[in-house]
Amino acid sequence: MAKKILPLVAAAAIIVSLGCEVEEVEPWSQADWTNAGWESWAKGDYETAEQAFGSALKVDPYYAEAHAGMGWTLLRTQDIDDAIDAFEDAVLYGEQVGTPLQIRQVIYMGAATTYEAGDEYELSVARGRYLVNKLDGDNFKFLPKGDPGGHITGYDLYVILALDYYGLGDASNCVWAINRMRRKIQEPVNYKFKNWKETTAEIERLIAKDPS
Repeated sequence: MAKKILPLVAAAAIIVSLGCEVEEVEPWSQADWTNAGWESWAKGDYETAEQAFGSALKVDPYYAEAHAGMGWTLLRTQDIDDAIDAFEDAVLYGEQVGTPLQIRQVIYMGAATTYEAGDEYELSVARGRYLVNKLDGDNFKFLPKGDPGGHITGYDLYVILALDYYGLGDASNCVWAINRMRRKIQEPVNYKFKNWKETTAEIERLIAKDPS
């Protein structure tokens, strides 16, 4: 009986396979992979996020948002040098016509943050001030769904700029950034520089009051 059953099973499998059309699975686009990357990033799963953003860039090496996502992922994993490279690519491709304002904001905020983390204060200032002056950085909000790190906002941008100017020893512009933070939390914008020790304490106080 076994010798009869095996050929019959094989024949049945052939009949089934011939009678059914194989459903083609649509390949993921760069946008699909990028969305998946942000979802993993928001959950703190940076390994999966990096893989997803990398897959997006295999589909389209010029996709600015995927470069930005890769940069933010590498920033969270403290891979500063590679994060800088990713954000420089993001800035380059983000200048393409049609890149949404929000994506460009995310790119420039990431670039400013990464340069500050790498003690490249002048480069950080250049990216941060561009975001303020050209990309409505005052009203910037970055909130990937489910991100345990909280919102990243225009307040954080002024924190970065205050730290940049502190690192550069530029008291005047450091005061400017401090007063921008004060304005955001509806405090008097009358801070004046006395000494760096007091300025350090003021920046730390304002970081602790981050409304986001």
